[in-house]
Amino acid sequence: MFRDVFLKFDGNDTITTQEKLFKDTQNTFTIEFWAKPESTREIDKESRKGISRTIDQRFAITPVFGATEEGNSSRAGVGVSVGTNGVSIYEHTIDYLVTTLVFETIINDWTHIAVVYVNRKPNLYINGKLVKKGLRSRKNILVPSGIFGGVEPYGFYIGCLSEIRIWETARTEPQIQANKSKELKGNESGLLGYWKINEGYEAIIHDSTNNNRNGIIEGAQWNTSKSEKLLNEDMNVLFTFFVPSGGVETLNRQRLYALNKKGIKCDFLYSQSGTGLQNKVDTSIFITNKDDEIKDIIEKGNYVAIVVGSDLMLLKKLRDLGYQGYLIYEIQGLGFNKEYASDFLKNHAYPIVNDYCDAILYPQTPHLIEAFENYFPNKKKFCFHNCFNTKDFNYQVTPKKSSPIIGWVGRLEENKNWKDFLSIGYRLIKEDPSVQLWMFEDNTLSTPGERLAFEQKIQELHLNNHIKVYANQPHSKMAEYFSIIGDSGGFLCSTSKVEGFGYAVLEAMACRCPVLSTDSDGVRSFITHNVTGKFFELGNINQAVQEGKELLSNITLREEIKRKAEEHIKTHFSPIKYGENFLNMIHNLQNVKK
Repeated sequence: MFRDVFLKFDGNDTITTQEKLFKDTQNTFTIEFWAKPESTREIDKESRKGISRTIDQRFAITPVFGATEEGNSSRAGVGVSVGTNGVSIYEHTIDYLVTTLVFETIINDWTHIAVVYVNRKPNLYINGKLVKKGLRSRKNILVPSGIFGGVEPYGFYIGCLSEIRIWETARTEPQIQANKSKELKGNESGLLGYWKINEGYEAIIHDSTNNNRNGIIEGAQWNTSKSEKLLNEDMNVLFTFFVPSGGVETLNRQRLYALNKKGIKCDFLYSQSGTGLQNKVDTSIFITNKDDEIKDIIEKGNYVAIVVGSDLMLLKKLRDLGYQGYLIYEIQGLGFNKEYASDFLKNHAYPIVNDYCDAILYPQTPHLIEAFENYFPNKKKFCFHNCFNTKDFNYQVTPKKSSPIIGWVGRLEENKNWKDFLSIGYRLIKEDPSVQLWMFEDNTLSTPGERLAFEQKIQELHLNNHIKVYANQPHSKMAEYFSIIGDSGGFLCSTSKVEGFGYAVLEAMACRCPVLSTDSDGVRSFITHNVTGKFFELGNINQAVQEGKELLSNITLREEIKRKAEEHIKTHFSPIKYGENFLNMIHNLQNVKK
């Protein structure tokens, strides 16, 4: 393997390209890539028919369901499972998920894998050598897949991947041998897709062919070996935001813990006071919007980077005040719908971000990824999961409540969509009058008009005896509340229209409290429907009620969701990963300025 930049997959990660199935490339094609697996795969028997009981596969290339969209059961998507104990090739469509080639061998280092289909029959090459011929498919049409990393419930890849190439031709052994360790140009004859996977910091892998079939990364992490060079350097970073409240205040406390572990000193600057200041942290927190005080802070702080949260005008102000370090513009969420996000970036953020900052930072939220790719194609962009310290915030054992509790966390404003929560709660209470509603809010951030509408809605739905509102609770207390809700047989209900990164959802999952949520983009990193939580369509109260009733009544599903959700948060949002990603971002910026 000739690269030192690649992606690491932990067992629930995927990359989805703009061509989920290469439908026009049929029966004869080549899939090749470099892999370093770190787990065994389940070994199924070779077969040409039926559905195997496929589990625990390590799908580097996902066998996408071939009948998708048109329902064509004669077309099957091809996937490749790679483990430390060998390679298997799968084909997938209606009533058909079979292993047409199984090769057992030991793979414990970087290995080149090539699967060559010739007239519906697979051949496997390892490190350029033909090692196995498989069974000819029973299906009329075989096509390569454009999703990498795996699929529920059949299995996900664990290990590292690089240099994925898909050809519309059957590559020969000499061709594979001659080119497996070479970087291609992207214009080679017959090359359909070529993902070098060498970006090192973005949430997208770019297709180097003219087809532009870029892939969105969901969960997989860039290796950060280079960033370790920075561990012994003194580094101070300042994070700024408008007010210490809500998700950003939570994020700042979480990354303080993560980055301190990496030797980075973090300070925080807020332009006004807020309720989050009750959550004490051991660092400097500045509250000011005065130019002379801000100038004094940045001159004394010796900050290698300042991360500016949302405040566009502060970017210009910091440069005008003489700051010469790295300015990183951070967005965790943008407005109450995706259209607003695009309009804001296009008409407001574009000139300021281009002129005054060095890079953009945002979570792996699909609408944010798409918007920043569209409007800032040439600006340095870094996109990785936020972090969460489950050692300090986790499930608490408390006396069990006799009635199920449905929780909600947010502000009384349009995007958090409290009206739908009250409607869902009302319907569930009609089904079971013992149900209680607990709402947690920051009451300093609502308008008088919204507060009045909230109180009127409670009266209208006759919820007074079923609802309890908790205002401005300390963050440390929320772990206990989420645990109580989960143990009561209830769940957290998130009704947001759009989320950049839904910390309340993540926190509930970490405390074994199941979650029912709108598909608000920013929670996709947490929730897989009926696996780690439940989704309902925004505004569809009937669907929300049905999904909620199942969470309340289906004990087996509920407990499985709780278990998998807690495990998912611990695995994918660790402070260690965040620290590595952050260091890698600074290192990348330093390389640019050299």
